Amino acid sequence: MQFDLIMGKQTIRELLLHAPHRLLMVYVAMHKEKDDLLSLLQEKNISLVYVSKEKLSSMVGSDSHQSFVAKIKKRKIWDLRSFLEEQQCSFLLLLDTITDPQNFGAILRSAECFGVSGVITSKNRGSPMTPTVAKASAGASELLSLIEVSNLAESLRVLQKAGFAIIVADASSSARENLASFSFPEKSVLVMGSEEKGVQPLICKMADHLVYIPMKGKIASLNVAQATSVFLFARSKTILH
Repeated sequence: MQFDLIMGKQTIRELLLHAPHRLLMVYVAMHKEKDDLLSLLQEKNISLVYVSKEKLSSMVGSDSHQSFVAKIKKRKIWDLRSFLEEQQCSFLLLLDTITDPQNFGAILRSAECFGVSGVITSKNRGSPMTPTVAKASAGASELLSLIEVSNLAESLRVLQKAGFAIIVADASSSARENLASFSFPEKSVLVMGSEEKGVQPLICKMADHLVYIPMKGKIASLNVAQATSVFLFARSKTILH
């Protein structure tokens, strides 16, 4: 398939504002009342096709399309070595087995908001990029540089050789450094793991820093999307100071 599908008003709006050349056409629910997005699409001369809501749902496998589905040009997916050679980057995010599409999308949204240079995912250890992920990211999935790799551990070895410090978010008792007082190295890669198993042991052994979020409440931990936002905000404070 030479195109992707995305859904939801905010997702399509962000692409229209920041990468309109990728929009091929937008499918709109029949009898859709006029709204700001529809007017903006018409103003930008984007091709519109009116179909039933049921057709929209079948196209994306979800009823959460908000009456809009867009057909877009496929985005570039980087391999790690090409990305490092061609892009200026100092801070990367690596996701280890994030399988929930809502969490994946929320993480991508935070990554874009906090200026992550690129997000590294495994080709076989995580959620695929789907319309649900794109919608949960509020369009950030289409604006970020995405890097797919076959082996997460080997990719981290490549990054270490390129001068990146490996920072692993670790909620276990083995974590040695408190995020509240931690200063991110200028070149670093943050590793976030699944809620069920965390970061795999092999990657934890490779870490230059094992860092935990100090918790004061009765609930033991945040979900991975929330935890990622906390880490990214902490890193932004390091840069500002």
